[in-house]
Amino acid sequence: MTDKEKIEQLVDAEQYMILAVTLDDGTPWVVPVKLQAHDSYRTLEWDSRLDTIHSEALMARPNMAVTIFRKEADKQTGFYATGTAELAETRGEYGRYRFTAAEAWINDETFVKRTVELN
Repeated sequence: MTDKEKIEQLVDAEQYMILAVTLDDGTPWVVPVKLQAHDSYRTLEWDSRLDTIHSEALMARPNMAVTIFRKEADKQTGFYATGTAELAETRGEYGRYRFTAAEAWINDETFVKRTVELN
């Protein structure tokens, strides 16, 4: 299985991802969100209230990172990406946010971090 196939399988199977944003004072802020939609592993979407710390941080500074990770008895897969996020649409007090990866990596049971092409 190729690295791209491993990541696609991971993203298809997992319900949650971890967002990492930066607050106004430069403090990092990390939060789990439910993955709502995705286009392979290049574009990931989630819903959050507009007034959350991470939503407000993203509107001020759209650069961010995401992680999706799974650990099983005999294997593990981690997907890590940096990129930007945007507010794609609003529904009342909630927004649908869209992350677009600029760089991505995979790490698995080999413990070797590898770059994944995004084309």
